[in-house]
Amino acid sequence: MSLTTIFLVVALIAFALAAIGFSWRKTDLIAVGLAVWSLSSLIGRLSSLNLSTILLLVAFLAFVAAAIGWRYRKLNLIAIGLGLWVLSLLI
Repeated sequence: MSLTTIFLVVALIAFALAAIGFSWRKTDLIAVGLAVWSLSSLIGRLSSLNLSTILLLVAFLAFVAAAIGWRYRKLNLIAIGLGLWVLSLLI
């Protein structure tokens, strides 16, 4: 099993726990799953640093911030991370 496969399994577990309603303190398990999923795709791209990789890295940071419960005004960090991820796929 590669490291990316392990991260994908961890993301699947986080999504499953969020789906059944499990919560732990202020942690958002959907954001945890998205952060681990974006990290799994980021690992393969780190050898070539381009704009797409930088956008995916910023999306990962937005997911991590959302996972730990950080808020910035009324912005939804999960939506920002997803937008950056899609933009990194389009570029």
